[in-house]
Amino acid sequence: MLPRTKILPKVEIPIVEVRLPAFELPEFPPKIPKLDDRQQEIMRHAVLEDLSDIIPVIGDTIADLHYAKIKELMTPEEYEEFVEENKTLPSTLAALKVFAKKK
Repeated sequence: MLPRTKILPKVEIPIVEVRLPAFELPEFPPKIPKLDDRQQEIMRHAVLEDLSDIIPVIGDTIADLHYAKIKELMTPEEYEEFVEENKTLPSTLAALKVFAKKK
């Protein structure tokens, strides 16, 4: 049997202190705001408006009806913000973002 040899018995490496910039991540997962009855009704129509786009032919008409109901239930300020958010987000997320900013 061969004797065990130590090639590098001990290597000391100096520890270098590295400082990284401090940053904070937003809370994840984000808390869903408490919604009152009016806001829940708006969210229901937003979900249905998003889902109705899946239905061929008549889905656009159904989506338009739900969108009109959303406009009717929202205040003018909420609706303006909703329209801006809805350009890049689906109706459900746009409405939720409007209500989250409001709280």
